[in-house]
Amino acid sequence: MRRFGLALLSLCLSGAAPAFAQSPPAGPVGDHVRAYVASVNSADPTEMSNIRDRDFSEAFNKQVSLRSFQRFSRNQRRATGGIDLVAVRPADPTASRVEVVLKDRLYGGLHGLALEFETTGERRITSVEPGATPAWSAELASPLPAKALAASIERMVARGCESDVFSGAVLVAKDGAVLVEKACGEANRRYHARNTVETRFNLGSMNKMFTAVAVLQLVEAGKVSLDDPLSRYADETWLPRAVSDPITVRQLLTHTSGLGNYLGDRFRGSSRALYGQLDDYKPLVQGEAPEFKPGTQYAYSNTGMLMLGVVIEKASGVSYFDYVREHIYKPAGMTRTDSYPMDQPVENLAVGYVYAPDQPYGWRENTFDHTFRGSPAGGGFSTVGDLLRFATALQAGKLVSPAGLKTLWTDHPPNGYGAGFTVQASAAGRIVGHDGSFAGISSQLDIYLDRGYVAVALSNQDAGATTLIGAIQSEVARVAGP
Repeated sequence: MRRFGLALLSLCLSGAAPAFAQSPPAGPVGDHVRAYVASVNSADPTEMSNIRDRDFSEAFNKQVSLRSFQRFSRNQRRATGGIDLVAVRPADPTASRVEVVLKDRLYGGLHGLALEFETTGERRITSVEPGATPAWSAELASPLPAKALAASIERMVARGCESDVFSGAVLVAKDGAVLVEKACGEANRRYHARNTVETRFNLGSMNKMFTAVAVLQLVEAGKVSLDDPLSRYADETWLPRAVSDPITVRQLLTHTSGLGNYLGDRFRGSSRALYGQLDDYKPLVQGEAPEFKPGTQYAYSNTGMLMLGVVIEKASGVSYFDYVREHIYKPAGMTRTDSYPMDQPVENLAVGYVYAPDQPYGWRENTFDHTFRGSPAGGGFSTVGDLLRFATALQAGKLVSPAGLKTLWTDHPPNGYGAGFTVQASAAGRIVGHDGSFAGISSQLDIYLDRGYVAVALSNQDAGATTLIGAIQSEVARVAGP
């Protein structure tokens, strides 16, 4: 999963210690834990700067600028209302990785976080990885009757809407029956157009699910093999064979190819109008080389998913956009989903907003941040209802076979990611799906494989969906039975 997320951590215990602790231990790790909690809860930029310099590793600070760290802390404080530590547990004998359960003050939901530390010296923080509450945390919350779940979630949504932390739409279903379907906020602040449950929201990286399903369909049709080299589908106008020969389709799907992120400085410094079709992205990919030997590590890669779009086009003989429209959206009944070019007057399309308290209106439109059109890596639009239809079609076997679903939903190797889908072992059971995060975009689909629930939150504000969907997970975990 992508790293540097929500906000809390802790460590450790010896073999004789209890399964979890209520507070961080004494020593360097405990100090770093307390400091990081303070960085999220504090509004003092100087304190955040001091914490970053003192409590995070040099390698982390090279990757995450002070401005990004301060913005992250500010946004998380706003999205959560602040955080409190609930429990901690080491994930390995050396306590170099720990699992944390925290509680947000806005919704009152429990959230999971994994923290990694240096193994020697000052034991500073090297990575922050948010996720579902771990399975061992199920005992931490009081039971909730199934009949009370919908009302509890509706109260959470109302709190997010009333505080202006959440703007968007939410849907929760059980065995196909909708329990909660709510929308709030404005799709367009210029014209005060309200969000509805039919509003189309930018999905961010959630499009990766559609790309992965399309690849598996082509595998099942005998047109692609997971072990095919990328060079079979992408010629040297994309990447030299020395780069593409060792990379397989499977590695692209599982983010183990070593490729990076084509949406870098060159993209940010160029006109968005340049990128409408997949071939238009060639200048952003040419010259890229794997950061490690393919297949040896996990590193979330937008370039890898873009290249899977090239695989789909070559194997199917049609454009990526036509393929997913005909083979995924249409059979699933997703009539309000597509990668719409941004110069088309698509009805009920939400504008994304970036929290900007230093600007006159307090918000900034993301119009000049995102792509002109979605891609295999993300950026398309959909509705909460269409995403429920997608989840239903997947589980019913309408899009890929059970064997294909196993490939998509198996964590290989263990890193919280399958093939185009996140894979979580949580207090609410196994959850698969994907999130999306970008300037003015926050989205997530959760499919509860053991419980029959589907939860979708789509927001046209920074971090609007993440905390809410996590709080919904914690409520589902409180309900006894399947």
